Amino acid sequence: MDFINSMPRVTTGISGLDALLGGGFPRERTILIAGPAGAGKSTFGLQFLYAGIINEDEPGIYVSFDETLSNVRADALSYGWNLKTLEDQNLLAMVDGFSERAGVSSNEKYKTKLEVDELLTQLITLIDSVGAERVVIDSITALALSVDDELTIRKEILKLSAVMSSLTCTTLMISEMQTESEISRFGVEEFMAQGVITLKYQFGKKGTRSLQIRKMRGINHSMVERPFLITKNGIEVYHDEIIFDTL
Repeated sequence: MDFINSMPRVTTGISGLDALLGGGFPRERTILIAGPAGAGKSTFGLQFLYAGIINEDEPGIYVSFDETLSNVRADALSYGWNLKTLEDQNLLAMVDGFSERAGVSSNEKYKTKLEVDELLTQLITLIDSVGAERVVIDSITALALSVDDELTIRKEILKLSAVMSSLTCTTLMISEMQTESEISRFGVEEFMAQGVITLKYQFGKKGTRSLQIRKMRGINHSMVERPFLITKNGIEVYHDEIIFDTL
């Protein structure tokens, strides 16, 4: 049997992306989604979760360290994704890691501290209680910046990735890129994940967004950079087109 073609997949829910991956993400792997501010990383993560619940009957967990959950829900609703309904049905768990970071109180049902051990403990419990098959952590950059020592940061990121990769869920870890050439801000992110997708946002007469699959272990995939748009329905990747000039 061909290993490449037989590996279990999970659909991404991102229009046009599954075609570039030959069917979707490898199931139960950890994937890094990296890009600068405004590239669409959070939208990518939310779309992955929402589509999984609605189309594949795969419950999910979203952890937010960068934004209040009320803002996350409002942003999702602009695409027609009603996260609160899914939460009420116990199909989606939203974990507030922002309030601890901002030093404010929170009325959210699920909260976590800026500590990897605390986060992992909560995630393991929630994965079991919700039956989660998809997890999004947004972002590991914010989580890492709570640690002062760079060596400790690297160890914590590696621990997070190792534990999540051992669980029966597919995990997207979102990371902030400072420059196009620097995927690994702390020197380990690109190497700890089984897959890496970079999102870019180039400024010109028109803002151009593009996506590239940098690696995806165990499967054949396109490595050509492709344009995408963020529409009223979410991200749409133009998998048959090359990057167009907007300057």
